[in-house]
Order: sequence, then structure tokens, then C-alpha cells
Amino acid sequence: MNTQRITKNRRGGILPLMAVMLPVILTIVAFAINLAYCELSRTEMFVAADSASRAAGREFALTGNQNAAITAGKNAAAKNLVGGKVLSIDNSDFVFGEAARTDEKSRYSFTPGGAFPNAVELTLRRTKASSNGALTMLFPFSPTGTSIDITRTSRTNQVEADIALIIDRSGSMAYAENEKAVYPPFPKASPVGWNFGQAAPNPSRWRSVVDSVDVFLKELNNTPMKENVALLTYASNAVTDVGMTVDYSKVKTALDVYTKTFNSGATNISGGLDGGKKILTSVGVRTFSAKIMVLLTDGIDTTGADLVKAAKSVADQKIMVFTVTFSDEADKTTMTKVAQAAMGTHFHAKTAADLSAIFKDIARQIPVLITK
Repeated sequence: MNTQRITKNRRGGILPLMAVMLPVILTIVAFAINLAYCELSRTEMFVAADSASRAAGREFALTGNQNAAITAGKNAAAKNLVGGKVLSIDNSDFVFGEAARTDEKSRYSFTPGGAFPNAVELTLRRTKASSNGALTMLFPFSPTGTSIDITRTSRTNQVEADIALIIDRSGSMAYAENEKAVYPPFPKASPVGWNFGQAAPNPSRWRSVVDSVDVFLKELNNTPMKENVALLTYASNAVTDVGMTVDYSKVKTALDVYTKTFNSGATNISGGLDGGKKILTSVGVRTFSAKIMVLLTDGIDTTGADLVKAAKSVADQKIMVFTVTFSDEADKTTMTKVAQAAMGTHFHAKTAADLSAIFKDIARQIPVLITK
């Protein structure tokens, strides 16, 4: 038997097979690479759209200005490539409207326009009909073709919020921001013969806080969302003065009661935290809302309670806490830890002007949520 001839014949049979299979293999490889490229580009599109709508929604929530929101969205989108390209976005790609839901389990519905727009919807396109053009395939000879259209719509809207204002009304709040709260003597701004139980001196830390809360409520009133607000004040004991309401005048009226008759008292910050938690976990609070506590103090907790532990208990109920310290006598270190433990931010005000600016800033930090 001639084994050499048989071996040559077998080698000769493989060459035609490879000639047939090689294009098939290359086509499969090209298809796989194109498919991976498409998925990568879609992911890039999702990132670009979500970051742009988030930036636009944030700006719109802060300013209410649609043009400023569009600019912010475009700037955010420009930082993200889609298929190696920065996408061109038309102003008409941004749609402003009203988003709402009826309960925790339902999705947000979206209606373009409306009297109280609170949402921004953005559609990014890489299509043949758009200025960006379709996404060109890396291997145009594969079964996926030479190009593919991809789009992504992302929507961001302001979420509903239930807010508990936790305000210190201890005796030191009768003093001005720039004086030490030690009595006697009584506050420098107090009239001759003044004593606790009479109207709060003017100026005083208390009156500055009342003015700042007014700024906060006015800011909320300008937002398209319907935020519920409750008021709890504390000195030696914590008292819920106003339950959850959209009638902010009730909060002002309750604060005015203390302004007209301001009493002395200790600084029970832990009582304020516990009381705020009870408010935000009560039956009247919406299950689908963001739950926010704004806690102000000008001093140091006099009960000796573990405030950070109390804050963690609040955070376990998915409540965010913003802490505000006013005057240099406040325990800024502990209140910073309290805010950090409850997913919030700490602010410190040295002056009444600082305090108003802080309350305005907090009102503008109501969460913004990507809902599509």
C-alpha cells in the first residue's frame, strides 16, 4: 500500500474545506464583534441619556428655568461618548412635563406640558434620520448590516417629599448669634425687665430661625411638587406642633406662638430626633415619598444620649437627616456625624444671613429621581 499517496490525498481534501469554512468563520466572528459593539454602544447611550436627564432635572428643580436645564443636560451629555462620538442634541429632544404616581408600587406617569411641570424627558438618537447618523458597524459585511439605529429615552423628576422640621427652642435661642448664651445676664437685645415667658428678644437666634424657616417654606412653595411639612420643636421636651400638612401657614403660626412667649429650657436633641422619626413613620406619611428631617440646634445635647446611634435608628427607617448648627456654641462635630449616619449633610451658620441661605439650599436639595 502507498501510504505517501493516501496522506497527500487527505491533505488536498482539507484545503477546499478550509476555503469554504473560512468565510463562514470570519462572518460569525464579525457578527459576534458587531453584536458586542452594539451592546456596548447601547450601554453608552443609556449612561449618556441618564446623566444628561439627571443634570437637566437637577437644574430644573433648582431654578425652574427650562433653558438652563437644557444647557446643563447638553453639558452632561457631552462628557459621554456613544460609539466614539459626542452626540448632538436638539432643544426639542428635551420634553418638560408633569410626572406623578398614586402609590409606592405604581410607576410614574408622564404628561408633557402641564401647569406645574416637575419632570424632564430626554431622547438621544443615533439614527439615519438624526443629525448624529446611525451607528456604523465595525464589520459592515456581517449579517448585522452596515449600520443600526439606536435610541434611548430617560426621564428625571422631582420626587414627592414628606419633611419634618425639628427646631431647637432651648433658652439659649433667646440670645443673639454673636453673644454667649450664659444667664444671667439676660440677652443684650432684651428690654429692661425682660424675663423668659415674654416675647423673644429682637435680634435673637430664635427670630433668625423663624425667618429662615419662612425662606425654606417659600422655596418649597415655588416647586411643582406638593411637599408635606411637619413641625416639631424641642427644649427639655420635644413637642409636635404641626402634623404633616401642605398648609405652610400652620407652621408659621406655630412658630409665632413661641416668638410671643419664649420660655427657657434645656437642649434635648435626642428627643427631637426620636420625635422626628415618629412623625415620619406615622400613618399620615405617604409610603412612596422621600422622608427628610431638617434638624437645627444652637447647642449641645443635654440628655447625654448617643446621638449617632439615634441617627442610625432614623436611617434604618429610610429617613435622610440634614443637620444645621447655629452659633459657635453648637456641637458641630457631633451634628456632622449625625448627618453622615442618616445619609444627609451638615451645615453650619455663623450669621442669620448664613442660616437663611442654608435653609434655601436645603429646600433645593429635595431628591431628584430617574424614573425612566
